[in-house]
Amino acid sequence: MPRKPDPRNGYLELHDGYYRVTMGVPAKLRPLLGYRLKQALGTKSLLSANVLKRPVVKAFRARIDKAWGILGDQPRSTQAEAIEWAKIVSDARQRNDPELHELLGAINLRAYEIKFEGAATQLVDVDDGESIEQHEEAVPREDAEQRAAHFATLALGTATPIALHHDAFIKSTKIKERSLKDDVRALHILLKWCAARGIEPYLEHVTIRVAVRFGDEIEEFTGLGWVSCTKYIGRLRAYWKYLVKRTPIEANVWIGISLSKPRIEPDEEERAFTDAEVQRLLMGTADLAMLDVMLVAGLTGARLDAVIDLRVGECEDGWFTFKPQKKERTIRDVPIHPDLCELVARRVEGKKLGDDLFPEWPGPRAAGSVRERSSYFSKRFTKYRRDLGVDDVVEGKRRSLVNFHFFRRWFITKAERAGVDGDLLAAIVGHKRSGLTLGRYSEGPEMETAKAAVAKVRLPPLDGSAIVEARPLMPRRRQLASRW
Repeated sequence: MPRKPDPRNGYLELHDGYYRVTMGVPAKLRPLLGYRLKQALGTKSLLSANVLKRPVVKAFRARIDKAWGILGDQPRSTQAEAIEWAKIVSDARQRNDPELHELLGAINLRAYEIKFEGAATQLVDVDDGESIEQHEEAVPREDAEQRAAHFATLALGTATPIALHHDAFIKSTKIKERSLKDDVRALHILLKWCAARGIEPYLEHVTIRVAVRFGDEIEEFTGLGWVSCTKYIGRLRAYWKYLVKRTPIEANVWIGISLSKPRIEPDEEERAFTDAEVQRLLMGTADLAMLDVMLVAGLTGARLDAVIDLRVGECEDGWFTFKPQKKERTIRDVPIHPDLCELVARRVEGKKLGDDLFPEWPGPRAAGSVRERSSYFSKRFTKYRRDLGVDDVVEGKRRSLVNFHFFRRWFITKAERAGVDGDLLAAIVGHKRSGLTLGRYSEGPEMETAKAAVAKVRLPPLDGSAIVEARPLMPRRRQLASRW
């Protein structure tokens, strides 16, 4: 259980010799508020800090209450109660229930109760024309009237919290569990943006104009790139599609909202590893757990997660069986390259068919994490690659132009240069094949043909020999030599 703060010095901590107020944030609200709320008090005196903290603590609690209101799912809150009322009222309206007016009266009465919950009393003078008498009068708390109005708005069904149906939407979505996190992030970005722009977090307030403004500002507001922001707008579009069919919302305001794709100069495009870089990566470590994964990826063109997830039984009969990735619908068989036969034999020896081929890389994961098993390897590889100096960073771009995925680019490049047919190569690496004939009707090339094609890809010399890079037909940049 979390440690309760000392009531005498609660919510205070020393930071660089000065006191500041700090308050933990509930887990569900952290995407909106962060892990803790903090504010410096500018005093070294504990006595002064205990006095100065009071309005800050009150303000922090108000921020947390407001965040619960934005999400619309605070347990046992008046908002949760209002939502239950709204369901009853909606059902009564659909049935033309003659007792609807009584329900509406009950909601107004409940709103009145909320307004005066915890109210203080004060004596006021009442002049009846003959004498002045004193009577007690209830004085609502500072935020009570706003809370009561909010309750009535939700209970009467005149406004719907943006997040109200999101959990149901998530459950109905048939995509990978990790990809569902994109839906959650997209929602939180929208809610944070609405809060920053003073827009009430209700579906009815997200008009087409609001959606256009969000699209105009999302990149600057989040600091994220075009790809991520486009993805999040797409997830909001999917959520609204769900809402249009199930709520009073009649239009998907996100249809037509798109971001202009930035022009990428040829020198800034991601690329394959060069032969020299592959040589350096394969010769730079004696760690077989790292080396074996690189070799399998480099000689199959498979994606990292598909390699890490291989099991012993998926390496039988001379080919790997990779799980579907990206838009692939089914498993995919890829011949085992001759240079991988010793590696596979070593790793399957003495193991059961269901055992992992790479048991070293499950990665330390928190309970309930939806990250791929490969995420830990990916971080280790990135550090390893940078330490070796295999990097290609362009000023102003967060992401290097090379990463582990570029073993896949390297394999495809080497296979093409070795004369492998393009449609055969697409079948091997799991890309869409050309046309309806090959893309839908063909069962794919023969395994023997694919085996011969894979064997044409050759590793660079691993003895440190000098490498002369092949001249590509489509270079990323043209080197101009001086003629003078």
